[in-house]
Amino acid sequence: MKLYFLLYILWPLLLSTNEPPEKYRAIKGGVVSINPNRPLNWNDFKKVNLIGNRSTINAITQSTCEIDILNIKKRGDHVSLDIEVKINLHKELSQVKNEFFTTRDAQTKQRVLHHENGHYLIAQIIGHRILNSVNNYKFDEKNHRTQLNRIIKENFKDWKRMDEQYDAQATKPYNPEMQARWDRFIASELQSLQQE
Repeated sequence: MKLYFLLYILWPLLLSTNEPPEKYRAIKGGVVSINPNRPLNWNDFKKVNLIGNRSTINAITQSTCEIDILNIKKRGDHVSLDIEVKINLHKELSQVKNEFFTTRDAQTKQRVLHHENGHYLIAQIIGHRILNSVNNYKFDEKNHRTQLNRIIKENFKDWKRMDEQYDAQATKPYNPEMQARWDRFIASELQSLQQE
């Protein structure tokens, strides 16, 4: 299944320098917000007759990633940015095929749902990578938006590549050993990134 990234064409529109809400003013180094912040279930997916005009796709998970600048801090010859990275499930475009949902056994449905949760977790990995990259970057005061956009674009390329590899290795055809390997990688990567 192909993951379509819901990104704005004009990168500056992704970024906001408005005064941050009160709840974020105390945050040092930014935050990753995840919605919903739980494993996905089939109620998170819209039931449709066909996904992307392709009869071979049973389910698809669509996530968005938005970045807001919460604070810009002058640090001698550079600035640092506090950002909020928002990872959201796109509920209209996260879909499951009616035929699959009504004809497959519970074990197959659970296996596919587990795989789709992997895509959602990969989006979260990218969110944490963006935050960690920004926290470790010395931004130029006048070019911080361009530099931030470069970090975002590089991570979005990795997101696409990782999602494609995940599908190719774990589902084409279904490979339980590779799914288990990806599960371990995803869990380890998230744990490591959240500790940085």
